[in-house]
Amino acid sequence: MTDAVKKAEEMLQRGDFIQELGIELTELTKDSAIGRIPFDEKKRNPGGTMHGGCLFALADTIAGTLAFNNAGYVVTVEGSLHFLAAAAGTRYVYCKAALKRCGKSIITVSVDLTDDEGMLLDTGCFTYYRVQ
Repeated sequence: MTDAVKKAEEMLQRGDFIQELGIELTELTKDSAIGRIPFDEKKRNPGGTMHGGCLFALADTIAGTLAFNNAGYVVTVEGSLHFLAAAAGTRYVYCKAALKRCGKSIITVSVDLTDDEGMLLDTGCFTYYRVQ
C-alpha cells in the first residue's frame, strides 16, 4: 500500500456515512481512482434497483478522493451524474474516476460507474475547491 492510498483510506475511515454505505477505495494513482459499493437490500429503491443517492455518493467519494490525492483537502462545488442504466443484478457497482484538471483552486474529475460485467451504468463530472 502506497502512502497516498494509506492517507486516503485514513481520511475515508473518518466518514461515518461512507462507512455505512460500505464504499471502498481499491486503487489510487495521481491520475485515477477506483472504488466500489456493495449492492445489498438496504441500498434498493422502491423499484428494486440501487438508489441513485448511493450511486451519487459513490461517485462523489471516489472522485473526491482523487481530488484530495492531488490537492489536499477539498470540498465539492458541483457534481453531475447521468443515470444511463439501472444498477441491478450485480454484486458491486464500481466507480472509476479520472483527473481532468488540477488547477490552483479548482479540480475537475470525470467518473464512470459500471456493474460486475463492466456495463456502463452512469457517467458524470465533479468539481472540487481546494480549501488549503
